[in-house]
Amino acid sequence: MTTISREALYDLVWTEPVRTIAQRMGVSDVWLKKCCAKADIPVPDRGYWAKLRADKKVVRQKLPPRSPGMATDVTIGTSPRSYPWPLNPEVELAAPPPAEPTFPESIEAVVVRVDQSLGKVRFVRDLGSAHRLIRRLLDEDALRRLKPSDAPYKLRYSEPFFDSPFERRRLRILNNLFLVLTKAGHQPWLGEQARNIGVTVGSQKISFTLDHPRARTQANGRMQTPHEACEILRLEISATWDSWTDDHSGRIEDRLREIVLKLIVASEVQYRANAHTAYENACRRRAEMEHRLAEQRTEAARLAREKALKADAEQRKRLLRMAADHRAAQDIRTFVKAAMAAFGPDKAMEKAATDWAAWALGVADQIDPVGRLQITEDGTSIEKPAVAPEAEPESQRK
Repeated sequence: MTTISREALYDLVWTEPVRTIAQRMGVSDVWLKKCCAKADIPVPDRGYWAKLRADKKVVRQKLPPRSPGMATDVTIGTSPRSYPWPLNPEVELAAPPPAEPTFPESIEAVVVRVDQSLGKVRFVRDLGSAHRLIRRLLDEDALRRLKPSDAPYKLRYSEPFFDSPFERRRLRILNNLFLVLTKAGHQPWLGEQARNIGVTVGSQKISFTLDHPRARTQANGRMQTPHEACEILRLEISATWDSWTDDHSGRIEDRLREIVLKLIVASEVQYRANAHTAYENACRRRAEMEHRLAEQRTEAARLAREKALKADAEQRKRLLRMAADHRAAQDIRTFVKAAMAAFGPDKAMEKAATDWAAWALGVADQIDPVGRLQITEDGTSIEKPAVAPEAEPESQRK
């Protein structure tokens, strides 16, 4: 997975063929071209590189401004898990720290640019050539008017939703909004009864409501509007809380262009807010990883100290044991020397006595660590394996 800025990818595809770049990124050239198209990045036409090699005149298309709501970075390939598991603070902190998002173009400049791109907006009262989403609702309403046995099961016992003047007006307003938004390159969406409404602009989903200010949902799922002043409508954008209500200054139909403009710009406002939120979350995540890493290092230092203390205790214990073994070996040697002296010269020269003395001194050599002691480079002591002494003479065991 590769994440690259829109400007950097534009420079890349106009520096090398798309196929070469795609192979380096581990994706197909078709996929890379789709990523460029989604980010509104122009790519060289067929034959561009051949003309360039032949020193023929070629034209490098300019990178258009980023559309409202469009991401500043392009992700190529499969996105990995946001945060790897198990946690590895050291690996996460090895990545560059998060960069605070900056937007050279002000929201006011975006408003001007979008306003210029919209052109003239005309309100169409006829639903004869309705937007496909509105046409779907009208077709479903037509099925609800059929006899129960003729209508589809899910619509068999339903009544038409959009027969009232209030609902027909809602559909006309939504139809005009959707037609203008679709012409501008955006994707509207709506749910049953035309209540779950919104538009996808760039990478952002902008939802809005269009209903009576005091409309409520009934137990059967239908919307209930007050009987009085049922022609009053209110449109509100969730992302920015911009709203329009029928009043003495005008009706919503008269503000269609302003509403479309606000919906498109709302995507950029939401994108920037989300980018700052993601930056703050990344900063908090990095601070958390720094805290975790500090805790891990503290715990590792504690365990290292405990290990060192344990090793020192074991070394002391080993030293005391070797000192005790050395004293025991010295005691045996002293005892053998005294015993041989007590036997007298004649008896001490007998084979049984000399065999016993050799065996006893062998036992002393076996338990004495001095001859087998080695000091390692880290200052600890180790012993070579002891050689077992010959068996005690049979005459001494009797």
